[in-house]
Amino acid sequence: MKIQITFKYKNDDSIKVIELTPEQYFDPIDEGESYEEDSIPQYDQTVDFIRDFYPDVTADALEYSILNIQGSVESDKSIKTTYFGNGSDLIYSIDHAGWELIIQSIRVAENCIVITRMERENAASDWINVSFTTGLNYDNKEAGETWFSAKNGEYIKQHIVLD
Repeated sequence: MKIQITFKYKNDDSIKVIELTPEQYFDPIDEGESYEEDSIPQYDQTVDFIRDFYPDVTADALEYSILNIQGSVESDKSIKTTYFGNGSDLIYSIDHAGWELIIQSIRVAENCIVITRMERENAASDWINVSFTTGLNYDNKEAGETWFSAKNGEYIKQHIVLD
């Protein structure tokens, strides 16, 4: 299995490449398990893997990152993240079977983020599970996050006040 992260800083023309072993990318597995079938990535975001090698890196400093996993059956995928800064990004993921996922996160205020998520089985299929949500007090567990879903009609007659 080949695991590679390619990334670029915003103010640097050079492209950096990190090679990871399955042990560096996945959480530890139990005896009798395999990275192919039983593994879970250690982190949700590619920038967190980059931090293992470049501890001072921030998402705001990056232009993009591309995570590629090849040489496996179930785990093959590519995840490209474009970083807009201030907690906003666009993630595009495609796996070995052609399943696609797009997540766009836009921070509209210090404590508010809007997330659009779309997924489909393959390039020939329609987008399914399209969602649009807004999180207030995002990343502030003490203040208590509040989420509104457009799909559930929760925006109707809501007066949202930001600090």
